[in-house]
Amino acid sequence: MIQYKWEAIVLDLDGTLADTLHDIAESTNAALIKNGYPPYDINRYRVMVGNGLQRLIERAANGADEATVGRIMADFVAIYDRDCLKSTKVYDGMPEVLAILRKAGVKLFVVTNKPDAQAQKIVTGLYGDGLFQGVYGNREGRATKPDPALTIQILSNAGVSPLASLFVGDSDVDIFTAANAGMKSAGVVWGFRTEQELISAGADYIFSKPQDILIV
Repeated sequence: MIQYKWEAIVLDLDGTLADTLHDIAESTNAALIKNGYPPYDINRYRVMVGNGLQRLIERAANGADEATVGRIMADFVAIYDRDCLKSTKVYDGMPEVLAILRKAGVKLFVVTNKPDAQAQKIVTGLYGDGLFQGVYGNREGRATKPDPALTIQILSNAGVSPLASLFVGDSDVDIFTAANAGMKSAGVVWGFRTEQELISAGADYIFSKPQDILIV
């Protein structure tokens, strides 16, 4: 059996494990329209997602007061919970790569700023049960990335040092999370953000395809 460098790998969800952009955009646009705000082109959402639901809605409904943001968030959750797997799909090669790592004994975790209920639903729907040791989305009382507290706690509970772990994601938020947690980071260019953003954020590795995870 091949021995891999990392004892644990923590992965982002949106733009890393799954192409969720279309469903996020459609659900956000529907919630915006319902509340009297104009929709956006799908590609605008590439730079609007990544910091959690509240920041997404604050950006989309620019200038909206707190109560309005809350209503749009509630509408989004209702719509997205229904449609979060409508067009969402895995990136080619990712399930096979993760299966190889899991078989080799690497511990796999998902840490995302997406609401926890939808994160669980998407990961289970696309990857099934048993591949990941844990899937952690945003919920009340849980700090969002780039705060490293959750990631550090996950690794501690698993008995793995951050120095023996890799954080894989598609945005500067993920790269900053890794640095804050004392981990190495890998930026993936198949996601929502640009390679230059990942390099500027200080990514230790740049992956152009999921199979690259197996060779670092």
